[in-house]
Amino acid sequence: MNSALIRYSFLFILLIGLCSWGEKAHRKINSSCVEFFPKELKQLKAWAAILGDHGSDADIRKRKDKTEFVRHFIDIDNYEDFNNKHRIVENFEMACRKYGKEKVKKEGTLPWATDSTYRALVRDFKTGNWDQAVLTSADLGHYVGDGFMPLHISANYDGQLTGQTGIHRRYEETMIDRNIGEIQFRTSTCRKIKGVQSYIFNYLYTNHSNIDLLLHADSIAYEVAGKQYNEVYYKNLWDNSKSFTVKLLEESSKVTATLIYSAWVEAGKPDFRTSE
Repeated sequence: MNSALIRYSFLFILLIGLCSWGEKAHRKINSSCVEFFPKELKQLKAWAAILGDHGSDADIRKRKDKTEFVRHFIDIDNYEDFNNKHRIVENFEMACRKYGKEKVKKEGTLPWATDSTYRALVRDFKTGNWDQAVLTSADLGHYVGDGFMPLHISANYDGQLTGQTGIHRRYEETMIDRNIGEIQFRTSTCRKIKGVQSYIFNYLYTNHSNIDLLLHADSIAYEVAGKQYNEVYYKNLWDNSKSFTVKLLEESSKVTATLIYSAWVEAGKPDFRTSE
């Protein structure tokens, strides 16, 4: 078995076992996004509970659908273009032509999955399929959330390249679950955006810079805790990562709201009464 296949198999097992940000974090991201809606979408604030309840549906699908798991990450630093120019070819067909379809799928398709889910939401709004629209929005929030989890956009997805194996679960699930009650968002009103695909890639490019911060926080916490993953470790990991972690979660919630609102506007601002 070659190294690429070993890596791919390990990643599949890892992602099947993990729940991205973790169920509690995805619930927080999704259910809070309604607080960023403008007045035009005030009626959709009633979606909060459903969005939260279905925030991890995309993770659940990974257990049965083997094509789903590549939609939750992109090892963007495995692209030379990103390392040299801090961006890659963003159009899926053009990316497949330049890098090869096999490589594009192997490195993960998160940004394109996010974009296609946005497109599906536009269609749901246009047809007045509100029952489906809320579920599509929940999936959209999940993929956006994954794009704001630093380890979902790096080849060093579990700290295995820096001797920090296991950081994925320690950070995104165990630490977050211990401190979810402390996480509060400062809300503001979202606005419609243009160029959805570029918008998605731009926040991925920006969020990649948080990987070094996270790895550094993990290293400090591990040393302070006497090289053990104990209560001292998790307290220090939270203390050293809280500022950027809360910001990532807050921004992912606002971006989710932004994309839902933009999809509604692109669909022609359909009347909510059509859902009655």
